[in-house]
Amino acid sequence: MLTVIQPDKAAADDQVALTTIYGIRTIIDLRSKSLPVLSSFMSPCLTILRSEHLAQAQKPTPDPSYLSIPGINYQLISLNGSAFERALVRKLPWGGMARLLYHFVTSNRPAAIRTLTTTVMAPQGLTPLGLTTLSTSHSELLAIFTLLSLPTSYPLLIHCTQGKDRTGLVILLVLLLCWVPVGAIDKDYRASERELVPELEARLEELRAIGLGDDFAECPKGFVETVLWWLADRWGGVEGYLEGVGVGPEMREQVRANLRVEDRG
Repeated sequence: MLTVIQPDKAAADDQVALTTIYGIRTIIDLRSKSLPVLSSFMSPCLTILRSEHLAQAQKPTPDPSYLSIPGINYQLISLNGSAFERALVRKLPWGGMARLLYHFVTSNRPAAIRTLTTTVMAPQGLTPLGLTTLSTSHSELLAIFTLLSLPTSYPLLIHCTQGKDRTGLVILLVLLLCWVPVGAIDKDYRASERELVPELEARLEELRAIGLGDDFAECPKGFVETVLWWLADRWGGVEGYLEGVGVGPEMREQVRANLRVEDRG
């Protein structure tokens, strides 16, 4: 299983290499389709104006941009789906809600985004937002683990926009499920920050433009430990959490079996 940032922005030769060199069969894209670059910040605004879809779970859908790569099963599963969006919008004060609606219906999307990011997202920070994802995105995580449980999905690539927040959260759950030591999980998570250095200035510019601080480009310290504590406190651990999401014992064991590397020593 591989994790990357945005393979759709890779050169044509690199995209072809996904199958010819790495043998990738499945790509799971955790981004939202509502805004390609800063998708997770835009989708809550869209949800307000499409309330008839609020109760519908996000479902995997093909993206035509990957259909030109033979042999790849492309799945779009917006991890921060409608339930996550509703949770953010509910945190807006009445004044903020009015501004958000006004900016959006007048097609001032940048102002609408800044209203949500500066009022709700920036004050919370990445770690609390990650816990909100765990609290709300159950149907999306079930869809992801369903794919992870299928042997035919592998080799598999999973990504979001920066490859550290939504992707990092999913990988954290997978590694916990596979009994990887917490210290190794934390080291793996924080390594993402180093890999993003070449694109740091561009990321910071995007974040500042929508009202988010530079800390949103980082891998926050204590993220893994906080998630681990939350899982233990609310669900008794990752096994209990995944059971509550709908990932039963057989599916969990199949994920472990798919990722297990036998000791040949």
